[in-house]
Amino acid sequence: MVVMFLTEANNEKVVKIVSIDAGRGAKQRLIALGLHPNDLIQIISNPGFGPILIKNISKNDARIAIGRGIAQKIKVEYIN
Repeated sequence: MVVMFLTEANNEKVVKIVSIDAGRGAKQRLIALGLHPNDLIQIISNPGFGPILIKNISKNDARIAIGRGIAQKIKVEYIN
């Protein structure tokens, strides 16, 4: 599978979080939001600018908006 940043994922696609390559504070914030490596998430909206709206389908379909800066630190891969 091809690993990419969350900012590169297309709308409506399901991806798996491979890793979170962020500092301790940012990583703790993402964990507090319920995002962990190996979680499956669906990209609801990735317009190419501004925040990315995702749905964590591994954790009760919670919808989360992620800023592009922190999304650039989340590595994902497409799930077929």
